[in-house]
This record gives sequence, C-alpha cells and structure tokens, in this order.
Amino acid sequence: MKKLMFVALIVVVSTFGLVVNSPGQQPQYGGIVKMIYSAGPAVIGYYPEMGPADHAAAFPGMECIMDMSEQRKLVPFLAESVDFDDKKLTMTIHLRKGIKFHDGSDLNAQACAWNYQLLKDTNKIQYGEQIKKIEIVDDYTVVLHLSSYHNQMPFAYGWIPMFSKVAYDAKGKEWCRANPVGTGPFKLVDWKRESHIKWEKFDGYWQKGRPYLDGIEARYIPDQVAARMLMEAKEADMWITPLPREQSALEKKGFIRKAYWPALCFTIDLNTKDPAKPTANLKVREAIEYAIDKPSLAKALGFGYWKPLKMMHPEGEWAYDPNWPGRPYNPEKAKKLLAEAGYASGLKLKLLAFVGLAGKDVAEAVKGYLDEVGINIEVDMADPGRYWGSLFGKGWDDLVLCFHGIDHNSLATTQVWYGHEPKSNLASFKRTDKLLALSREAVTHKDEAKQKEAARLISLELSEQALMIPIYYAQTSYLIRPWVHTNYLETGMVRWKTYDMWMEKH
Repeated sequence: MKKLMFVALIVVVSTFGLVVNSPGQQPQYGGIVKMIYSAGPAVIGYYPEMGPADHAAAFPGMECIMDMSEQRKLVPFLAESVDFDDKKLTMTIHLRKGIKFHDGSDLNAQACAWNYQLLKDTNKIQYGEQIKKIEIVDDYTVVLHLSSYHNQMPFAYGWIPMFSKVAYDAKGKEWCRANPVGTGPFKLVDWKRESHIKWEKFDGYWQKGRPYLDGIEARYIPDQVAARMLMEAKEADMWITPLPREQSALEKKGFIRKAYWPALCFTIDLNTKDPAKPTANLKVREAIEYAIDKPSLAKALGFGYWKPLKMMHPEGEWAYDPNWPGRPYNPEKAKKLLAEAGYASGLKLKLLAFVGLAGKDVAEAVKGYLDEVGINIEVDMADPGRYWGSLFGKGWDDLVLCFHGIDHNSLATTQVWYGHEPKSNLASFKRTDKLLALSREAVTHKDEAKQKEAARLISLELSEQALMIPIYYAQTSYLIRPWVHTNYLETGMVRWKTYDMWMEKH
C-alpha cells in the first residue's frame, strides 16, 4: 500500500491495500455469523435520514468513497484516489472500475455525483454549502468544486457512502428507507424493525474472493438475560451490546471480550436553545454536573470497564485540557447554585434516554443523584427512532443522555457534534458566540499542533459553559466466540470490514 502523500494541502491518496488476517490465520469456511444487539435501526437505505445507529446496522451492505485505516487515517476505498487541491479549490474522485451495486448497476461517476447531490440537497453532508458544483469529468471521475477549503473537508466529503441511483429512481425514497442497495459484501435478505436483520453474501462483490462468510444475521434483544442465555447456548456468535455486568460475568466463564480504543464518551446534553428552559441558565447546568458522583456511577455500573469523564474526551485525546479541574461531586454546591438560579425549592426536568448501551441504568442513576439535590427527574426511555428523531430533529425537552465516539481526531468530533456547521445538528443545542468563533478558526489551521490546540479550546469552552456534561467513558467492546475472526471496532465505530470476517469450524 502506498503511503498518503501531503503536499501543502494537496492530498494525493493512492491504491488502498487490503490486509486480511494476522499471520498464520486463514479463512476456513463460510457460515452465518449470528449477532445480538439491544436495539435496531430506524432507516437502513436512505442515507439523508440515517443516524449513527443506522450506519452501524447497514455496514454489511454499505461502503464509502474513503475508509478509515487502523492508524485512524483516511484512505481511498471505493475510490482509487482522492485529490484535494486547496489552490484550485477542488476535490477529485477517481473511482475504481468494475464495482457493482447489489441491483447490478454500476458505481460510476453518474451514481457518485447523484449521491453527493442528494446529500447536499438534503443538508446531510457536512459543509455542503461549500460545494458549488459537482462535475462529471468522465465515466469514473467526479470533481467537487468548492467555494473554500479547510482541514475538515477531507473527512466530511470522503466518508460518504454510495447507494444505487438506479434503485432510487425505480423504487423511490420510501422503499429505499428499508432496502439498502449499496456496494457492500452483503446484500439485504430481510429486515423487521426491532426484531432482526439478515444479510447474505453478495456474489458480485468487487473484491474477488470475498466475503468469506455466507451471511450475517443480527437479532435485536433488549433483555440482557435473554441475550446472555442465547450466548451460553451457542445460539449466537457475537453480543454487541452487553451491559458491563454481563461482560464481567461471561468473561469469568471463558467468553472472549474484545475492547478497543477509541472510546465511547457518555454525556448529558442540555436544552440551551429555549431561553425559557431552566437549562438555559448556566448555574442550573453547573448544579446538574456537581450533583452527579461520576466516579461512583462508573464504578457501580461499569464493573471496572468504565472511567469517569471530566471533559468531552479523556486524557490522551486532543480535546483534553489537563488544567481543567472539572466539577467534582458536591451536592451542597449544587443546591447553592440552584438557589442562586431561583430554584431553591427545586424544579422538575425530563431526561430522554436511549434503550440500549446501559441507557436505562445510567438514566436511573442520574435521576437518583439529581433527585437528591431537588431536581426531580422524569426519565423518558425512547426507542431508537424516537430517540434519534428527537436528538437531531424535533429536539428534546430538558436533558438527553447522549454519547459520541472519537473520530480520527478530536477536532473532527468537535466539528461533527458541536461545530459551526455540524454534520448532524443537535436540535436543542445553542452554541455560544465564543464557541462559534473558535470553531470557525479551528478549521483554518493547517498545522497539526494548532489543530490540537483548537480542539482543546473548543472542549474547554464546552466545559466552562457546561454546554454538555461528561459522565463516563469506556472502550468500545463486545463478547465474541473464539471461532469468529473480525476487526469489528478495531478502527472505531466508523467502519467494519465485514468482507474480511470469517469463522473456524465449530
């Protein structure tokens, strides 16, 4: 694999080499890997409406123009090369030849340009307003003409999945929501929301000899006891969303737990958009953070896997400031701040939480802490569709239990979630003037040291203004049987190389 080459801000990325298995391991047979999730997606084939949970569910059938390497660097994937020219203000995509969608249509320049135009028109692509024109040069070359260029555009424009234009034109948006027609190694067999999703091997896949598996099946089982019983009965090969107590118990029984960095960071995000809400008041937001005993919560619910979090990202990441003291557990200070904010007799707030990822347990723990200082919490447990629809669509009432990963670097994460042109806008979040200014300046830096400093300053503003309340972080992890070989989560939550997944006979 040729290395990424950077000349000023002109990025020329060459052929993407594929690394399959570690030395001594060879795929032995296909079979169907059976997986367990606590909850399923809402949309799996119409990208403008897909959230993070939907992306993860669609990985077997969905692939992007660029991919993320094990070193957390962008590399070409469906493209042979991607060239950014900051002088001409262009991004040139040279597509690989011979790639087919699941419906047999070609991934060509017309299909590629249509995907970009759709995402621009629906405001799905981050920094879409800076794309002035999408030019088809020849059958396999597309040029994005930009009005400006900054350091986040390679990620924003590169990690874009390709779906079939032919399928969309023939079937329409409503059909595509439930029927992904991508270029991935597996094509959809059946999806029943909140029940299961089944994929089968795509014989026309462009990487010859892959995939190794015959299929992938996922079942959505919110009940942890039922999920554990399936694992113990050998009726499932992977459990993607076990709570820490289940991970600990099954590890002791000899099950394999895989955990990877980067981490998932869990936060409480607040309604700062509505000035009539108590959470628009900084003292209320500070009181909420002082009321939560993060170390005790992480210890009680995390079984040694969770760590308390004082900023949006933990130590070692760009968005971490070692000098920020945080707001350690201090219920008396929380009560004092509430009184100063005019709520000496207490107040009532609603906390929206997500079914899965320990959402219920964490929400109840947070409620317990806040109730103690006079903030009476009503927990609202939502299914994935309502949760993501509230987070990025109609908004939430007061508080939302949220989580984010760590992209290839913290600056990218700050821009995706809290920047001046976010990828998916948090519907009830209002950015301060300082945050907006910091965000706009951050994307202009070419030097990595300045980018790191920009990420730190953005994170510090979020912390000082208590615009989001960090709670805990944990490595992304799951339980797996020893006969399954996969890179799942090794490159974070943005990619899963299902084409290289295989099983031993068992």
